[in-house]
Amino acid sequence: MFVDAIKKIEKTMFPIFFVEEMAPGQATLGISGTGFFINSDGVFLSVAHIFDSIAENKKYVFYGFLPDNVVNPYIEIQELCRDNEHDIFIGKVDMKTPDFLEISEKMPDIGKTICIAGYPLAEITLNAAGGFELNGVRRYYQPSFVLDYTTANIGNDKGVIRTHNGFLVRDFGLYGMSGGPVFDITGKIFGIQGSVTRPRISTNGTDSITVQNAVAIKTDLILMEANGIRFN
Repeated sequence: MFVDAIKKIEKTMFPIFFVEEMAPGQATLGISGTGFFINSDGVFLSVAHIFDSIAENKKYVFYGFLPDNVVNPYIEIQELCRDNEHDIFIGKVDMKTPDFLEISEKMPDIGKTICIAGYPLAEITLNAAGGFELNGVRRYYQPSFVLDYTTANIGNDKGVIRTHNGFLVRDFGLYGMSGGPVFDITGKIFGIQGSVTRPRISTNGTDSITVQNAVAIKTDLILMEANGIRFN
């Protein structure tokens, strides 16, 4: 069902890495979240909370469309603007991107079939030359559907509270998928992977099941214009 859509997504979605210098000549590398391009000038969309850990020795970088296309050396990510209240981040990678995704300005219907995507479960190792081996960084797709519309207040570990305004998705993403696209079978973007609901318990009095859902941030909070992008 999503085969054609995924062909579009894989050309535009990428992992957002952080590089943290621990000592001169020594650095650690990890994935903070996911982004996806929304125009041909390297402008991309993600969530603000994955960029909360800003320090002088830390930067966020683009390593390419993994695992197929690795860009080495990496390209440092630039921040264009953000809406901290709604957890939206717009950044730029200094490159031309012929493939980018179309954003819907409408909320998806309840019951609509969608898919969430991102880069969880990354395996980053060192190679014999002392560089980072990134073949273990792979895309993940989770088909699902829209349960309902919702608004949720989400806090980070620094006391910042943000409002995720959008819709509930039955299946939730894994760590590393924050900022990833939520799309339909045509590849059109209806939301951004934002957070996961608190665990709830479904029980019949004997057995219990823990239930969590994803909260997708609606894309109609963002408007694209001929000369750039602005928030509502």
